[in-house]
Amino acid sequence: MPLRAIAAAALLISSAAVADQGAVQFDLVLMRDGKVISSPTVVAEFGKTVALSQGQVMKFEGTASAPDQQGNSLTAVKLSLFENGEMRPAREMSMLANLTQSPSIEYSVPGTNARFVVRPKLVRLPASKG
Repeated sequence: MPLRAIAAAALLISSAAVADQGAVQFDLVLMRDGKVISSPTVVAEFGKTVALSQGQVMKFEGTASAPDQQGNSLTAVKLSLFENGEMRPAREMSMLANLTQSPSIEYSVPGTNARFVVRPKLVRLPASKG
């Protein structure tokens, strides 16, 4: 399912959910030959897409719906690896998972020694003042 369609579905699901200050935190790890090359963390409100570009290393986009009554969230990621002087085509993946149970999305990039591990988790945003 394309990331835009998942983001639209996540927005609809999150709009129907009870408003709270919950969000999704994506802990990313990019490894080459088992060694960590990059390990950024990004946070997004439910239903919104967050993007991260690390120049000549990788690109990431992620979104998640607010958890349903069973605690499951539709989570989608788009991963791109910079390899041999160019950004490789993106790999899109999604899952329905409980963000409190340490799910992960893992992807070994074909033809390379690179492996992505993305761990989405439920976090609370500080209450906004004003």
